[in-house]
Amino acid sequence: MVEAMKYTTPNGEGSINRPDAVDIDTMAIRPSREYEVCNGLLDDFDALNAFYEKNGYLFFRDVLDPDSVVEARDAMLAIAADDFGLIDKGDVEAKWTGKPTIRGQEELPCFAGISQRLINYPKNQELLTKILGDKPAMVPVVQYRLYPPQTAVTPVHQDGFFSPGIQDYRPLWIPLTPCPREVGGLTIAVGHNNKGWLHNLARETPWPIPDDEIDPDSWATADFEPGDLLVVHPYAPHASMPNMSDRLRVTFDTRVQSAKNPTTFMAKVDSALQDSVTVTSPDPAVGQVTLSLDRDSFVRTRHPGKREAFEDYADAIQPGQQLVVTRVGDRAAMLRIGSNP
Repeated sequence: MVEAMKYTTPNGEGSINRPDAVDIDTMAIRPSREYEVCNGLLDDFDALNAFYEKNGYLFFRDVLDPDSVVEARDAMLAIAADDFGLIDKGDVEAKWTGKPTIRGQEELPCFAGISQRLINYPKNQELLTKILGDKPAMVPVVQYRLYPPQTAVTPVHQDGFFSPGIQDYRPLWIPLTPCPREVGGLTIAVGHNNKGWLHNLARETPWPIPDDEIDPDSWATADFEPGDLLVVHPYAPHASMPNMSDRLRVTFDTRVQSAKNPTTFMAKVDSALQDSVTVTSPDPAVGQVTLSLDRDSFVRTRHPGKREAFEDYADAIQPGQQLVVTRVGDRAAMLRIGSNP
């Protein structure tokens, strides 16, 4: 493996800067490994956390409350049929009608509340408490996936690189209909969460990862079923696989954080200056706060995949805008387009 040159990332941590590197080709990934099932570790947090830190994931079979999964599935399929015409109404197999999907549909308001209701089921709260080692709190960032066949895959990336400042959180990937390999599940480079940030800052956003930074034999995946849960380490390189079936891929991914330190919240912008922003959260524990901004603040307020330049902060943040805010003390570590948990 080529030695990576350390650099300063937009979130203030070391990454790589290799102008001549070859970008990884997500479509060329051929997972040769299977995820290990972690159900047997659920009552031993230390062992569970050790597996997570070593491998970069946790994979559980049939652990989510079945009623919560059916409720979320039916809600997303109703949207797929009624709002987008991607399937016939009432088709629980989610067979694609051939109609093209809507670009950027992952965070549309029509999905609001689906993930929150699933996470709030008592059985799911108990499960996530075991996984976190503490009562979970929702991170208000969710992507809802209704992906037809031949939809472009999500490139290889590390979630934490794009979410600086969020503390003690776990990204969750949840299938709501059967998702065997041909439907295009999620693949993770096992063990690469221990290699730091791998995004190449010598490239343009979203800073693709160089091909030779990841062992091609490290990729793992599985045939997923409703009720399964995949927990992804924020540092773990991962990507979606192509949907080669005749059905939609019906999943969502969200994040939960420790309730002891819920650093991320929804808020409305009151005003924005070059070096500060004032926001009001509906959470009375937060209320109205003024947070400083600096060159290390990660601001994505006009496009979900593009970071704003420091000089453009004031123009990129509009009064009345709903944003996800990550606070570290009196500083805004991240501001991003509002989601619909």
